[in-house]
Amino acid sequence: MRWIQDENYAQQMQNEVEPYLAARRETGLDERVQGQPVCFEHYRADAPKGVIVISHGFTESIAKFAESIYYMLQAGYEVWGLDHRGHGRSFRANDNPYVVHVDRFEDYVEDLRHLTEKRVKPAAGDLPIYLFCHSMGGCVGAWTIEQYPELFRKAVLSSPMLGLSFGKIPVPVAYAFATLKGLGEKGKEPLSPVTAFPKETYEDSASNSRPRFDWYYEKKLASVKLQTCAGSTRWGREAIRATWHVTSPKQIARIRIPVLLFQAEKDSYVRNDAQDAFAAKAPTCELVKLPGLRHELYMNGGEGLREYWEKIFAFLG
Repeated sequence: MRWIQDENYAQQMQNEVEPYLAARRETGLDERVQGQPVCFEHYRADAPKGVIVISHGFTESIAKFAESIYYMLQAGYEVWGLDHRGHGRSFRANDNPYVVHVDRFEDYVEDLRHLTEKRVKPAAGDLPIYLFCHSMGGCVGAWTIEQYPELFRKAVLSSPMLGLSFGKIPVPVAYAFATLKGLGEKGKEPLSPVTAFPKETYEDSASNSRPRFDWYYEKKLASVKLQTCAGSTRWGREAIRATWHVTSPKQIARIRIPVLLFQAEKDSYVRNDAQDAFAAKAPTCELVKLPGLRHELYMNGGEGLREYWEKIFAFLG
């Protein structure tokens, strides 16, 4: 395995990783709902032993997972990923390029199911298909493996969004407020106006590696399609509803496949206690707690990154 080092990270990504990926990438549009295309990418492995489908996090894009895809390909896995609706190059129901909107959280789930059934499975043949998720994508993934327990062989949930925190505001109060404020077309607007892409700093980010943060931040500055930075009022309501849904005992009991759940000790984006409860109830879930790390566990460096991926590849087997 060729690991990307922190030193001269951007140069390694530009000179090694990006050409490697470009030679293996196919890009297309998957249209489950007419007029609402979802952008996907497919990366061909030289001698694949399995297939990994990536479900990214809130305000992200599949473009952020370039280094992760590089490791997956080296480990012998074909890779598919999509820009969730409202993100990246996929369909957007609102006009503000900085605000993520979704009418129903189920749309994320159905987009992922449709891509997997209509494109990934026919191309995979007899190869096993696995799911890799981060953050919001972890909530999408949890809902998917509960609703469609035969779709994937195994699932990795990295810092999954299984619970949200609003500080001193109780979650039911936040849900009620978002529901009332987001009636009709108002649901496409954020709680606070967002008219420009704000300056971001590593210190306030979810990343565990400054070179990796800087690399993707430059990508975002260069493309408005990557500059989503807030959620609509409706997205907030739907995200809360989704976390309640996927963590209900009835839904968790529907899981039939092995699950590997990574938890970041210093996560300030999602609730670790919700992950603990999910892992305790899930029939086949292994919980791995990583001390001292922030939310984006795949945006790490050094030995910690290698141990993270080695654990994943050993789990996939």
